[in-house]
Amino acid sequence: MNDVWSTCIDLDGYPAPTVPWTPAAHAEDRSALRPWRAAVGPVRVANAPGVAWRWPLTVAVWNARVGGGAIRSLWAHLARDRSPVILLLQEVFATGPDLPEAGPGAAWAPRIADEPQSERRTDIVSLARDTGLSLLYVPSMRNGGPGGGFPEDRGNAILANVPLSSPRAIELSFERQRRVAAAATVTTAEGDIAFCSCHLDNRAPWRYMWRTLGSARERQMAGLLDAFPGSVAEGACVLGGDFNTWVGGRREPAYRLARDHFPLPRKPDPNPTHHFELGGWLRHSDHLMFRLPPGWHGEYRRLDDTFGSDHYPLVGTVGPLA
Repeated sequence: MNDVWSTCIDLDGYPAPTVPWTPAAHAEDRSALRPWRAAVGPVRVANAPGVAWRWPLTVAVWNARVGGGAIRSLWAHLARDRSPVILLLQEVFATGPDLPEAGPGAAWAPRIADEPQSERRTDIVSLARDTGLSLLYVPSMRNGGPGGGFPEDRGNAILANVPLSSPRAIELSFERQRRVAAAATVTTAEGDIAFCSCHLDNRAPWRYMWRTLGSARERQMAGLLDAFPGSVAEGACVLGGDFNTWVGGRREPAYRLARDHFPLPRKPDPNPTHHFELGGWLRHSDHLMFRLPPGWHGEYRRLDDTFGSDHYPLVGTVGPLA
């Protein structure tokens, strides 16, 4: 089995400083994770000088449907006034010669390769290179097996027009597919802000199907919260992602557990965020939450445009009160 998954490269494919890995998975998950690791490429990083700093900072959460979402259009919408923007992304993809062969013993997810209606399908590395943005991309799983098109992996990312520091990859407990959260820090004159982009499983394996009702995601969230924010004890922390809380929405244990650690905003936007695969009804799947020092604020709203994804973006602001 290869160890490409634990390496790190820049946007041009050259070796970059290793991104630390935090194991949030249980010891008994290691054998199940091994074949998924074998099929993904390296972590991708880039750091740009960024825009001139000013408050508030815009933060958004969005599941991009593995290229099906018009990510360039969303970025243009968020960054139109040249203010600092952090985008916490799920289901973005990367491609290129650095991906290993998905050989015998490897595991992968079914291929998703939707085309956006308003722009060409863009991998996250090309987007960061074209726009000069900072990036932390951590692949979770191979996007399709051998013979299914050009090799791709998919996972979580943090995209920003300000520098990112202290990048980390947090490998979650294994349920049905491998999941790895991406975490990084933004430094401001008023203190550091830690960010994390995560994506929990939508269901458990067939032999543990009862865990689909919530305990699978609770297990993954518990491990994540042990790792993030970690050593950041008093600073501002932002957690965002697709929690896949499709059974009970905000009543699910994973959401309630996260809210115990990230209590803001006190009144989250009530609008659901994802069109469920069966029947098309909307559910609360995506969440954005904050843990902030005294004198700071954090709030968000759901946009009314999916930008071609099957998820609506959540867009908010965070920073010291004026």
